[in-house]
Amino acid sequence: MIFLYSLLLLLLGAAKLLVGYRAASLARKHVKAARAADQFLRAPLFKEGNTGRPDPGQAAKRQYLLGLLVQKRDRLEDKHHAWQAFADTLGRTVARIRGWRGKKLPYTLGVVDVWLLLYAIDYFGVGDYFSARRLVQVVTSLVSN
Repeated sequence: MIFLYSLLLLLLGAAKLLVGYRAASLARKHVKAARAADQFLRAPLFKEGNTGRPDPGQAAKRQYLLGLLVQKRDRLEDKHHAWQAFADTLGRTVARIRGWRGKKLPYTLGVVDVWLLLYAIDYFGVGDYFSARRLVQVVTSLVSN
């Protein structure tokens, strides 16, 4: 019972740690992409030649590159929010399961432990030695003597 409960808590804790790390990593990437888009937006426009007019081709290229940076930033922001929501949900679930100490889950896993033990006895073919009928015979032979 304690083994399966501890194993479940260990696995959930590791999953929570990995999901939290992924969310934090995406947050750092999002901040980096947002900073790059902001710096690109604030970069000065260069005018070419003696005309004093901006080049329409260069303006279009600038808008295209800015659009790519904004798309990357938005995609990273959406991923970050999804992973952060999953990390929060997983954190609440782990906290709830840790709060079940001594309540439902350990008893349920105790039943699973007993079932696994009985399955192992049956699987390895030692059921003849550990059966209820054999136990009754041993007890009656001890009582009758």
